[in-house]
Amino acid sequence: MKVFKQFTFDVAHQLPDWPGLHGHSYTGEVWFEGPATDGYVVPESVLSVEVEAVRKRLDHSFLNEFIELPTSENIARWIWGALRPKGNLVKVRVFRGSIGFGVEYDLEDAQREGLA
Repeated sequence: MKVFKQFTFDVAHQLPDWPGLHGHSYTGEVWFEGPATDGYVVPESVLSVEVEAVRKRLDHSFLNEFIELPTSENIARWIWGALRPKGNLVKVRVFRGSIGFGVEYDLEDAQREGLA
């Protein structure tokens, strides 16, 4: 069974191809998979606390301070690294709704990169 939690965050960053300081609004999703032991894959109360800690770290931050090249892809990797120890994380999605662009980072990507 799979469960997911969705959250939003607003950030600022600078990129080599867009060197001026600018910001975006993102929607993140994190997916966990496993048996529903005692009725839960991950207890919602636990998931909410862990995801809120990640959202707070990202929200209204200057990403360059803690993500070397803060592209959508690297934001997804950062979220993966923050939440992977918390349970059986299988997918992270980061989406910019204003332009209809998103990335998905999953267990296969993490295994290929040695992050699983």
